[in-house]
Amino acid sequence: MLYQRNYIYYTSYYHNGMRYRQSLHTTNEKEAKSREITIISYMRDNRIKTGEITLWRDFKDWYRRYLIWNKSKGTQYIHNRAIDLLEAYRTPYYLRHITPDFINEWKSFLIEEYGGKRAACRNRYVRAIKTMMRAAEKQGKIGVKQHWESVSKDKSEQENRIEHHTEYELVQIKSALKDEGDLLTVFYLGWSCGLRRGEMAHLYKSDYDPVNHTISITPKEDWRPKTKKSIRTLPLIPEVETVIQASIERTANSPYLINLPGKRESCGYISQRYIRTLKAKLPELHCYLHKLRHTFGSLLIKKEIPIKVVSDLMGHRNILQTEKYIHIGDKQYVKAVDSLPRI
Repeated sequence: MLYQRNYIYYTSYYHNGMRYRQSLHTTNEKEAKSREITIISYMRDNRIKTGEITLWRDFKDWYRRYLIWNKSKGTQYIHNRAIDLLEAYRTPYYLRHITPDFINEWKSFLIEEYGGKRAACRNRYVRAIKTMMRAAEKQGKIGVKQHWESVSKDKSEQENRIEHHTEYELVQIKSALKDEGDLLTVFYLGWSCGLRRGEMAHLYKSDYDPVNHTISITPKEDWRPKTKKSIRTLPLIPEVETVIQASIERTANSPYLINLPGKRESCGYISQRYIRTLKAKLPELHCYLHKLRHTFGSLLIKKEIPIKVVSDLMGHRNILQTEKYIHIGDKQYVKAVDSLPRI
């Protein structure tokens, strides 16, 4: 049965003993009748179950509400951006039209859209759509299950991405941030202590021990470290103590060591400020905050520090997690072979 509400046409019909009401998204009666016939036949041909969402537009509205209820603002942005890019390629009419083959075709569109660059960004958007469709399956919004493992990751992300800074790059960054106050402290806490941004944001001045030359990562009333192993005490080199003491003197009224403008509970303000400042001063250098943590692990391994010690300093649960942060250079391979006995 076709009816109208606020100038928009709706359909009301029975299928498998259940009554369905659905918007036809049009004010044109002729178009509404055509869509009603198409939807009803589609429901019958595909054996749609109760609770399923057939139209992509209806599902998209539901999923955006689902994101607000269940995901952080950063995740919401990535997923909404992925939806916009998907529709820029081709807007599906039915939710079931989004299949692994559809996503693989969309991947080719993304490669052209970004000129073959930004593989990490493209992988993030593809992963977002896969997550969205898995949520549709789990929540019973779609009655079919797809083999999403057939949608592979773009391997050029790892091939073209350098995960750690060289010592020369560290010198460049230090020079660029020498007049940036707490950003210089963030830089030192990253590459010489391996701290995460959440640990930096919730670091109190009282966590610094000038007598023993250490800094401690401990639970706070409004914050908990990522894991139990993340609760640790780190030794400091003299250079780091100098910038920490300068940060303490700058803001006598704040209990926190890092006092950059932004929402402390989200932690993202630190990395955003760090990236934007360095992009303006070093546009050719690929800088992101977590790269400093990779650099910390890589430098320690390069100096032949045992991996168990590196794992404890980085606050990892196990050594397997630490291995992802280690980047070995060619010189270390040469040194390893040269260490063999001469026979």
